Amino acid sequence: MNLFKRFTLVGVAAVMAVTLAACNNKKEDKATSTTSTTTTTTETANVEAFPKFKGKDFDGKDVDESLFSKNEVTLVNFWFNGCAACVNEMPALEKFNKKLKEHGAEIVGVNVEATDEATLKDAKDILSKQGATYRNIVINGGDDAKAYLAKIFSFPTTVMVDKNGNIVGDPLVGNLEDEKKQEEIIKMIEEVKSGSAVTTTVTQGQAAGANDELTDLYAKESEVFGKHQDLWNKVFATMSKDQIEQTQNLPYDEVLKSQVEANKASFSEDELKTLEEDIKMISEIEKQIAEASAKASK
Repeated sequence: MNLFKRFTLVGVAAVMAVTLAACNNKKEDKATSTTSTTTTTTETANVEAFPKFKGKDFDGKDVDESLFSKNEVTLVNFWFNGCAACVNEMPALEKFNKKLKEHGAEIVGVNVEATDEATLKDAKDILSKQGATYRNIVINGGDDAKAYLAKIFSFPTTVMVDKNGNIVGDPLVGNLEDEKKQEEIIKMIEEVKSGSAVTTTVTQGQAAGANDELTDLYAKESEVFGKHQDLWNKVFATMSKDQIEQTQNLPYDEVLKSQVEANKASFSEDELKTLEEDIKMISEIEKQIAEASAKASK
């Protein structure tokens, strides 16, 4: 995974989201983000509101959480330019979106990194090449919304939100190409519309693909960073865009090691020990990633 893609996002917390993304960044790969087979249900879930936010759609119009009131349910699909799984599912999302509109629902894409003109242009080009016309936005305001983005460690991830701005069920991790999964989502939407308890489950996990091993390895890295997220946020806070670009050709674990070493005065002995142990684990995972990448390219 390209280092710049690992580190580029809104704010330090969002940096973690890309760093931990369980997604290969080669757009030409037929990658899919996978998880173990689990189910999502909202029958006993507590109501959680999607955080208030401000942003722009890809046409430059202002947007905020009021956009949810336009549909019975909105499927908020989080993605970034370098995520192959995100890009590969776009044609399926375009087709699914037309079906969703028949049920009073809609897909809204949220690109988590298109905060500058160049990245936004790239994102628009990707959508165009994939034939995706559904609405896409960038969230650039709202501390709670940014914190919410920081908790997304795998891409693509989709969250269902009702017209009152309440989240329906758990996040759907991975692509939405599977027709069975789409049918389950539509059934959930109909339950939301009827006002009854949502008891339908959406199965997560999909068929194995060429990059499943890579996906699992990136997920392992996600767990390492997530375990000590506040500590790693301190590390990433010291990194500038120029530094990241200058280390493009270095192994990822070496970049982390040098950054910790350069700023060791900012950490206690216990914190340094924790970071060193994490880097050792990341180094082992990176070796496996290199092997899996070589295997996938054959």
